[in-house]
Amino acid sequence: MPGRASDPIVIPDELWERPQMTQALTSRDIGTVFHLLRQYAGATQTQIAIACGLTQGRVSEHMKAGGRRVTELDVFERIADGLQMPDTARMALGLAPRTRPGIPARRTPPPQARTGIVRTAPRPTGPDQSDPMDISRLTRWLTASDTADETIESLARSTTSLASAHTQVPAKSLLSQVLRLHRRTQDLLQSSRPRPRHTRELLRIDADLLAHAAVIFGDVSLDHHAEQYAAAALMLAREAGTNEAFAYYAQAKTARWQDRLIEAADFARQGYEASPHTPMKTQLAWYEANAAALLGDQTRARQAVKRAEQSAETTNDSPTDRSVWSFPTERRALFALAVATRTGDPDGALQAAEMADTAWAAGAPVAPAIWAQIRVGTGVAHLLKGDLEGTAEQLAQVLTLDPGMRLTTVTRYVADLDRRLSHPRYRDTSLAVQLRAQIRDFNAAAFTDDTDMERS
Repeated sequence: MPGRASDPIVIPDELWERPQMTQALTSRDIGTVFHLLRQYAGATQTQIAIACGLTQGRVSEHMKAGGRRVTELDVFERIADGLQMPDTARMALGLAPRTRPGIPARRTPPPQARTGIVRTAPRPTGPDQSDPMDISRLTRWLTASDTADETIESLARSTTSLASAHTQVPAKSLLSQVLRLHRRTQDLLQSSRPRPRHTRELLRIDADLLAHAAVIFGDVSLDHHAEQYAAAALMLAREAGTNEAFAYYAQAKTARWQDRLIEAADFARQGYEASPHTPMKTQLAWYEANAAALLGDQTRARQAVKRAEQSAETTNDSPTDRSVWSFPTERRALFALAVATRTGDPDGALQAAEMADTAWAAGAPVAPAIWAQIRVGTGVAHLLKGDLEGTAEQLAQVLTLDPGMRLTTVTRYVADLDRRLSHPRYRDTSLAVQLRAQIRDFNAAAFTDDTDMERS
């Protein structure tokens, strides 16, 4: 029968030894602890509130399914003291024991007068029991945390959402969000006391955020920042013992756009070797092929293409996944197109462009920057075939691209087309002169309508 509010709670010592209680304490599930007190000690919410120095409403919130969780260390201490938990229970909760070997227990007022708790007699213990202090320290280290699971889960969801928004949101606007989330993650790592598993997860999340930031820095021509962030991402991924492929991809991309082609190919190969069988593994093989082709190493480029094709056979990319780390059909087509144009195979380039166009016609989401690169690459293929009109037709489609989506990967593709148009074969033709003027205007307007990334 439930007691009255003024009655003390009589807690049997064996309650603290029940597996359900031990599990609840270890997971810091105070709501379950209160439910067990009600079930086995007949305690009411009001009695629990009085004993623990809480309001009845807050006790009720903790006891609701999916309700409020306790995260503050001082509240755990208050509840442990109020319920006069034995040291074994305190240590399971991640708190220091009150009684230490060789030190007399502190004198306290009678339990009922102080907290309204009546303890039944403890079970006798033998003289050969081990010193609990080492286990106590270990338990506190493993379980003491100012960071809740919900906080980390929220960070992980936001990190994934930002990665998914990569192809649709203007680069600088997205970068400010990525950097803001990175700062939140760093604050938790540096100013809180996360559990070891929480620390690993926070390091993993931050490694992904830094790799994503490095990719965007490269997209807006801040290559020095991209290089630094990619290197930091790799260090964090190694520290967390997690997938290093994203960081290697960011390093390869940065090196590629700085024309450090040997490094780009080597970073991509290292990432390929470190990556699990995911679409990123295939993308890294294509990245090595592209860098090798730009370098003029046709043998290495062909070998990397073969690895990419073999990897693609063992992995499947979701048709709805368009994150910064995914490798859908149209992106594979972009790499195939780039390698083909660099190896002097315009027909192969046009076939790759057709593969992307077929995917979009079938309903694949259009990533504006990738679409623009495909169009420019198709224009280059037409130029290799001597079809200047075909080049002009492709470029005309790109010129209306929103300035905020004119990433460096797009403007440098366009700049490459401009360089090809300066060839003696074309430079004196009126159409080539017109196209080069349009290219200069297009690149000059890049990012002019975008958000300042420092506003965060």
